[in-house]
Amino acid sequence: MEEFAVAKRLPVEFLIACSVKQERWGLRITYLERDGQPAQQQRRRTALRAKDGSTWEKGAGSPIPYGRWRLDEAVEKGELWLVEGESDCWTAWFHNVPALGIPGADMAKTLAADDLRDIERAYIVRELDRGGATFIAAMTKRLGEVGWQGAAFVVTLPTKDLNDLHRRRGDRFAGSLISAKDTAAPLTLAPAATDAPTTTEPELRREGLDLALVWPDGVRFVLTTIRDGRDGVRGELTVTRGNRRLSWSSFALSSIHARDVLCRKLEATARGPAWADYLEEACWRLTQAARQGEPLVTLTGTPTSPTRELVPRLLYEGEPTLLYADGDTGKSLVALALAVAVHSGTALPFCLKPARAVPAAYLDWETSRDTLETRLALVAAGLGIDAPAILYKRMTRPLVDEAGVLAADFARRGIGFVVIDSKMFAVAGGEGSAFHEPITAFYNAIRLFAPAASLVLNHVTNADARTGGPARPFGGAFAFNGPRLIWEAKRDPDVTDATAIAFTCRKANNLPRRPDPFGLRFQPGDGAITIYPFNLTEASPNVVAGASLHWRIRVALAGGATTVAALAEELKAPPRASRRRSSAGATSTSF
Repeated sequence: MEEFAVAKRLPVEFLIACSVKQERWGLRITYLERDGQPAQQQRRRTALRAKDGSTWEKGAGSPIPYGRWRLDEAVEKGELWLVEGESDCWTAWFHNVPALGIPGADMAKTLAADDLRDIERAYIVRELDRGGATFIAAMTKRLGEVGWQGAAFVVTLPTKDLNDLHRRRGDRFAGSLISAKDTAAPLTLAPAATDAPTTTEPELRREGLDLALVWPDGVRFVLTTIRDGRDGVRGELTVTRGNRRLSWSSFALSSIHARDVLCRKLEATARGPAWADYLEEACWRLTQAARQGEPLVTLTGTPTSPTRELVPRLLYEGEPTLLYADGDTGKSLVALALAVAVHSGTALPFCLKPARAVPAAYLDWETSRDTLETRLALVAAGLGIDAPAILYKRMTRPLVDEAGVLAADFARRGIGFVVIDSKMFAVAGGEGSAFHEPITAFYNAIRLFAPAASLVLNHVTNADARTGGPARPFGGAFAFNGPRLIWEAKRDPDVTDATAIAFTCRKANNLPRRPDPFGLRFQPGDGAITIYPFNLTEASPNVVAGASLHWRIRVALAGGATTVAALAEELKAPPRASRRRSSAGATSTSF
């Protein structure tokens, strides 16, 4: 907070009064509605420059402009300055200039007609960069769309933006702003269309199995428990406006009578929008979406949204990763550590650094909330961070029974990583079905969580658990073929003062080669669990028995084995195979 305040040349106390709060990961900028209630989406700031670290904390609704709760000051003066971002708002307010911040140059649709009620003059600040022209064009269009009848002007500053002017001119800020205001250019607004609602095109969103149609002015239609029968598509339809629920009922979308009844109710309880037009559009769009499912597309050889790494070589957006091991290996501890890392953006050893911080969720069939809370506090303390607010749910039913509701909730909360602990408890019973159907249904349910990455914990077969050698995940061939990546975990029994785990990749779809094994050491201490690298050259041979012979020879050579016979003895491999592989491994003995 102090560093940010110095960079903006604004007092810390003033920023706090402007709903800026210090968090362990950076600053939370709270967006408030006109009545002072928090909006459904908030902003995170993790860098001095917005382009280097400014993200939304996803919520149920659409973003809103910053500063709505201060609009009464603009009404008193009869004028409002429309700026881009939060920093210019703080600067304007610091100099007693009424301002409203649009979250981005291309987010003019967040401006609602009610934001301009009783405002006679609007001054739009054009920044001196490529986005400045985009901002002016978008605001010109938006002011016309909402039907505002006031006078608008474009203000061009001698510096990049208001905060830059404040930092450069200091006490001369007021005079410079007055000069820019006096030379502001009048803006001609396009008239609003009279044959359509005064709102832009709504956005259709798929939230798990639910469908939502959302207008920029905060009107939202959500259809759940969808089914298509003889009377057409029907389900539970919820209508909200902002934070207020206006209606919830079982609804047949094609029923004219049902639409008329709902329209009268909405007009009586929330006047303003053209509810008949909203209902007609919502019922048509939601019906088409329910019947279409995923749209048909034409393949062109060019990825439109390539899968992105969340944690390199381990977690990928929209894809399941399987981590399997015998009991008492530490699978749940590893999963929680990854959830903490991903949620907070904190790196773990062996380059396990999240590409970006995303909210995480933990679905737990095996333990309890208190167990996870205790582990969370210990792991966070070991990493030197505050315990992140990971979403948790204690599960009692199969995943397929709850995936639809969970997926919709995850989509609204912006969940980017899901832990499933563990698979065999989460799989539905297979009575009366083929042996593979519960497994395939399980992985189909996980697809609903996309674009979130998922980590599925699983056990090994009973036979593999007895032998202690390389193992297969429990559940047969489909349990192995379902995930994108599969990692086997083995705990080193010779390490008694910590939980030392070796990880071996057994499957890596779409990667050029399987990643090398790695190890983590979870060291308990005074109120913390600290995570260190686990040097696999010092590990018991059986914990990396599933790795390739070539890799194990490299490790053996790094550990001091120098003859073919010694290699064969250590690796339990035939001398001929050891001799053939060692010719390649001997050229590089580092690990």
